[in-house]
Amino acid sequence: MKLICATLCFVAVLSFCSGVPKNGRPDNTYYDCTGLDDGLYIGDCTHFYRCDNETTRMLPCPGNLVVNEKQMWCDYKDLVKPPCGTAPNCTGIIDGKYPDYKSRCQQFYTCLHEDFYGYTKCAANLIFNPEKDNCDWPFLVKPPCGSGNERVWPSKANNP
Repeated sequence: MKLICATLCFVAVLSFCSGVPKNGRPDNTYYDCTGLDDGLYIGDCTHFYRCDNETTRMLPCPGNLVVNEKQMWCDYKDLVKPPCGTAPNCTGIIDGKYPDYKSRCQQFYTCLHEDFYGYTKCAANLIFNPEKDNCDWPFLVKPPCGSGNERVWPSKANNP
């Protein structure tokens, strides 16, 4: 009986030290920091872990926040690029402002040096006009964002 208890204790200690619980899956509460520099590391999309003198501490993101790898903090999904978030991927995109079609162009996002720099909301009743690079009245913006067409202003031929 003592041999069984000792074996079970040894297995429990070994499981804790290796970071793998009895069910064989990582429990996201322990990582092996042996040989790693002190600092903050990304666990997965929901948490970080901190190594300090080869001691590990898990830092979960609260609520519905996810890991923002660029900023190294927890952030909203729409501000984090895939795979953890839903923000636009600006890799290979020319610097500039782009309409956010999910918001029906009521906001736009900025890409700079292939990085996503966040969303900007237009004032009430305005939408983003990519031709003017600012927010504008919907009738002055061409589809797919607005309802305007090529010729927005009346021409002289139409005026008596």
